[in-house]
Parts: sequence; C-alpha cells; structure tokens
Amino acid sequence: MKPFSLTDFVIESNRIEGIERTTTKQVTATAKFLTLPRLTIDALLELVSVYQPGAQPRFTRGLNVQIGNYFPSVGGPLVKARLQSLLENIIPCRDAYEMHVEYEHLHPFTDGNGRSGRVVWLWRMGGIDAAPLGFLHHFYYQALKHSNKR
Repeated sequence: MKPFSLTDFVIESNRIEGIERTTTKQVTATAKFLTLPRLTIDALLELVSVYQPGAQPRFTRGLNVQIGNYFPSVGGPLVKARLQSLLENIIPCRDAYEMHVEYEHLHPFTDGNGRSGRVVWLWRMGGIDAAPLGFLHHFYYQALKHSNKR
C-alpha cells in the first residue's frame, strides 16, 4: 500500500465536500499551515482564502449559517473569541478528535469549515506522517475511542 501523502489528504478532504478538483495552491497552503509552530486566526484566514475564496469569518453579527439541520451559534464577536480560545488551548487541552468536533460546531467561517477543520485536525495530529491512513480512517477510530469513554 502506498503511503498517504499530503496531496492525498487534500484530495480526500475536497472529495468529502463533493469537490473533485484539487489545486497545487491548496496543497502548498496546507503544507505551509502544517509548519506553523502555533495556530492563529490570521493563519486560518489565509488557509480558508485558498480553499474557499470569498468565505468570511463569522465575527460580525448577522453572519449566520445553517448546515443541514444544524444551526451553529450566531455570528458575532463571540465566534472570534471562542475560535481564539480553541486555538490557544489546542495543544494543552484538546486531542485531535475533540478539537475537530469543537471547531466544526463553532463553524467560524461562512464556508470552508470542513476542509479548514480537517487541516487543523492534521496539524494537531502532528502532520501527515502521524496520519498515514488519512482523515476518514483515523477519525473513524478516534470516534470509536471517544464513544467507548461514555
């Protein structure tokens, strides 16, 4: 079996969203993001601008979204504060699974949350070498582990 590469990860992440086209720019932006010593809102804004041009951070009142039957908290300054807290506590307090679930529930952008959330997950995992099975395979086993804790 061939090793799972960063390009494979970006392709998988796009396909989860029903996107069949992966660009070199996406892979390059993901590689750059994964080298960061710590995550910041500005780094996320840059990443999301590559994955989903035109997506906005939901830091302004009225930038509300609905995902299927799920309604994340309303847009506004609290979204920014919660995202900042998540990023500041990503290493000491959160495993990759818990962090990803919290990020997706927050849904900090108007679009591009799934793909950016998976890149944040990969960063928290320690990069592509720590996730050789890809997102779906690893996340499945992480979900099982967390369900056993209940």
